[in-house]
Amino acid sequence: MSLLITRLRPATTEDCDEIYTVHRLAVRHTCLNSYTPAVLEAWLALLNPESYKSAIQSPTKALWVIEYKHRIAGFFLLDLQEAQLDALYVQPFLHGNGLGTALLQRAEEVCLKADLSILSLYASVNSMSFYRLNGYEKLGDAMMPFNNTISAECILMRKFL
Repeated sequence: MSLLITRLRPATTEDCDEIYTVHRLAVRHTCLNSYTPAVLEAWLALLNPESYKSAIQSPTKALWVIEYKHRIAGFFLLDLQEAQLDALYVQPFLHGNGLGTALLQRAEEVCLKADLSILSLYASVNSMSFYRLNGYEKLGDAMMPFNNTISAECILMRKFL
């Protein structure tokens, strides 16, 4: 990953449409082999650009983006009140370039600056190995409800910072 073509920064309201696009692409392509079409559709139905604007305006949330060649290639969303990583996604065609690791490391730095000593998350089935490689431990299996009838299997994980 070249520092000349990447940049990590807090998100702005102008970024919300691009974040939304990355989020949809990541769910649709990265999770394709781990979840059923019904789960993916329920998941995608929950996404909207307005939710990112709300996070940007919240004093208890941190939303950051990573740019690659001057385009948003990924993002993370932290809930600082709950010490929880709510989202971390990278444009699927850029996986394997260190963008996700850079985002995760920055999220951990943001937590430390907020005097948090632990970070928890609910990992999708397909992302568990990424988090394990980065020092997160599995606490147990969980279900993430998307609506009244559809839930997705996930894994509760944490790391002491």
